[in-house]
Amino acid sequence: MNIELENKLRELVSHGQLDQAISIAEEELSQHVKTDFHKVIGINLLHLVDELNAYIEYFYTTLASKTTIKAMYAEMNGFTINYDLWFISLFAFEKYEDLEDKDWLGDYDVMYDHYFSISGFEELQAAYENYMKNEDWEDEENEAVADICELIIILRLQELFKAAKEAALKKGLSWGNIPLFVTAHDSELLCKV
Repeated sequence: MNIELENKLRELVSHGQLDQAISIAEEELSQHVKTDFHKVIGINLLHLVDELNAYIEYFYTTLASKTTIKAMYAEMNGFTINYDLWFISLFAFEKYEDLEDKDWLGDYDVMYDHYFSISGFEELQAAYENYMKNEDWEDEENEAVADICELIIILRLQELFKAAKEAALKKGLSWGNIPLFVTAHDSELLCKV
């Protein structure tokens, strides 16, 4: 993983500069020899905003009648190795703590027993399938490109949740004012929306 790039993106995301982070990551990817991973450039998941809002709203309203929800956490599965299905799991917390110590995010109170499928990135799923099956990580350039693509996918996921949150607030959805944290499995690139 390009630690320098990831740290730069993490800093931008933590300061609410998601668009700039996406731009920088896409520019970094474009500096490499073109591969199937380059198909990530310029595409997003925003077509899923309404469906995602319905998913989160149902989870939130079902729980809200039973407990007080102070925060939620969404995590995309380990998509680089699980290329057959990309999805999000959603968790709820009865407490909300700051992000100086993120360990509390592992101590959720409720996990939604339904996942939210990600669609629109099927060509990238195929790229990761080929990458894994052909063991392309053994080539440094292939590994670098796959790693940057991974970061962009996470940023695009966060962009989706940010747009869903903005839409939820406009529509007055009950979960709109709840802090929601978004990342992918085993990633330190965490975004609060």
